[in-house]
Amino acid sequence: MSDVATLSRSAPATLAVVRVATALLWIQNAGWKTPADGFGQTSPPRGLFLFTGYAVQYPVLPPYSWLVEHLVLPNFTIFGWLVLLVEAGLGAFLLVGLATRLWALIGIGQTLAITLSVLNTPNEWHWSYFLMIMVHLALFATAAGRFYGADGLRDPERRVGWAPNRYALALGVASVVSAVFVFAGGDWRFVEMTAVTASVAVVLGLVACLAARLGRPPLLLAAGALFLAAAVVVLAELGLELSLTGATGSVFSLWLGLGAGLVAAGHAGSRTAQ
Repeated sequence: MSDVATLSRSAPATLAVVRVATALLWIQNAGWKTPADGFGQTSPPRGLFLFTGYAVQYPVLPPYSWLVEHLVLPNFTIFGWLVLLVEAGLGAFLLVGLATRLWALIGIGQTLAITLSVLNTPNEWHWSYFLMIMVHLALFATAAGRFYGADGLRDPERRVGWAPNRYALALGVASVVSAVFVFAGGDWRFVEMTAVTASVAVVLGLVACLAARLGRPPLLLAAGALFLAAAVVVLAELGLELSLTGATGSVFSLWLGLGAGLVAAGHAGSRTAQ
């Protein structure tokens, strides 16, 4: 009996929901990592620079505090870019369930770094960081990308979820639905959409849906390439401090994930057709 067969009927869908919710956590957090202000190197400090500095101001582990003070803070722009790329990658690949175990381990590492920075800060709820570690451990232990994710496309006999075309259709629908965040605010704004990026999300989402309905792997690959190209444009916009679309790291993370997922679906469809 396979390990999947021992799960309850609702377990695969539940794990998929947990994986996507965890991805949204990272996608939203990538949105406020802003290169334009040096990732918070303002007067007074804010954002990532402020929170990272708490590791020195409210030490959790003295060697880590020393590392932050003497290595991280003096080279903070480089560190800020690393954090943005790591957290955007976490959101992207956990969202589509691709290389899930690897990214779950990266998520544990990133959560530990955050924990060692802010755990002793006044008014922090320490259990939030312990729970973040636990949820990434669960995603790692269950290889949660097998369930309604891209990791499940690699082995059709053990797949729990969608075939490549239905998986790609789900990603296209997700892109269209993401445009609704242009109207959201506060804690519910998981992706920081502007009118421009919402329009792009709808158009690219419809292209992905059409490719999925036609069921041709080259079209899925092309749709994935469009999302990846859009993600690169957003990243360049952030790096060059332009404001052409108003996109943030959350949009970069979302489109990176959708592009990678569609490419995975295209490759899986090609193997199935052979």
